[in-house]
Amino acid sequence: MKQILSPVVKLGVPVLGVISDAQVSEVLAVADLWPDVPHQTCQFHYLREASRPMYDLDQKTRTAMRKTIQSKLRETRTQLRHQQHDLGDATEPAQLAEREQLQILADYATGIQTALNLEGNRPFAYPGLAGYDALTEVEVSLRQLGKKGAHGADPSK
Repeated sequence: MKQILSPVVKLGVPVLGVISDAQVSEVLAVADLWPDVPHQTCQFHYLREASRPMYDLDQKTRTAMRKTIQSKLRETRTQLRHQQHDLGDATEPAQLAEREQLQILADYATGIQTALNLEGNRPFAYPGLAGYDALTEVEVSLRQLGKKGAHGADPSK
């Protein structure tokens, strides 16, 4: 790092402060080349490292959610595809309503898959938390859908 920074020293330009990502080699080089110049850690790097334990826990949670849900989801999506295929080109009103309901369930399954595959960028976005929130929204929506069905709502709507 001293080799990389030494041309700046040779320029004779006054250095008022240094910001780095706090790598040991950088800290040592800056301390040696500019001992009296204030040195600050980049706030993004500082926050990213400070958030590492939370992010690691979030990753474990996300992995556990995926492990618990994905195999069941894959099986459900396969069943939905088979049921949709079995309906073929049905034209009966009951079969059309069933196809529509199967498509709605397939859309929910896609939403669940999307929630499980959310990505994040430490320190600002935690995919496990975002996935949990998205899955909670799906759960609430399904419960509301179930209540509508239980109260005699028109199944064709």
